[in-house]
Amino acid sequence: MNPVLILARNNLELTKKALASIQAQDIPTDILLIDNDSTDGTLNWAQDNLSHVVCFRPQLGVSAGWNWGLSYIFGDPGNNHCLVINNDVELPPWFYSTLLQWFHYIRGPELSPEDVGFITGSSTDSRDLLRPKEPHPPVPHPDFSAFLMNRNVWRALGPFDERMKYYAQDNDYHVRAYRAGIRMENSGVPFYHERSSTLNNAMPEERAEIQRQANADREVFKSLYGCMPWEPAYQELFK
Repeated sequence: MNPVLILARNNLELTKKALASIQAQDIPTDILLIDNDSTDGTLNWAQDNLSHVVCFRPQLGVSAGWNWGLSYIFGDPGNNHCLVINNDVELPPWFYSTLLQWFHYIRGPELSPEDVGFITGSSTDSRDLLRPKEPHPPVPHPDFSAFLMNRNVWRALGPFDERMKYYAQDNDYHVRAYRAGIRMENSGVPFYHERSSTLNNAMPEERAEIQRQANADREVFKSLYGCMPWEPAYQELFK
């Protein structure tokens, strides 16, 4: 079985589409959904339709949610990899199996699992672009909206930095991986992503809180690396 971790904070209709796309994969999947204190019926629906659902009230946020879920999944010795996706994405049926193929393609016989244990898809805002692609050399720009990680990377890098609750923890993880000699690659395999749905669909009070926390998260990142993720200095961290 191939485990999938998905976090949900409201946006039930988007979550349903994301889960349907997982269940339609051409390989067997085992879904763990973490409900981050949704208020729109997500928890009740998920409990009625999925086997593995965990709810946290108050919510954990993204970093702590990923950490809890990955610790749980990799705590099972039979799980050597895990696909982690946002709840506002839709995957083509061949997405998981193709990422697994890319995973082995990049690793190659001369590399240890620690060298390449993290491969992502590439988000698009058009479902028309969801077509299979031939293997090609990946690019070092991982997309954390849908990523496949192996157990060795998780053991080597450890948890995401929970001081960054919603944002910039992915940038931090990428920098940490680079400095540890662990490659994180974007395969170019497309998936649909309705970006920033949690923020865009939140009530005004919650939206303001998300934005406040996002600014705080980015300041934590800047305190660690001396730049923001969108600044030219960020790319210098990888040289």
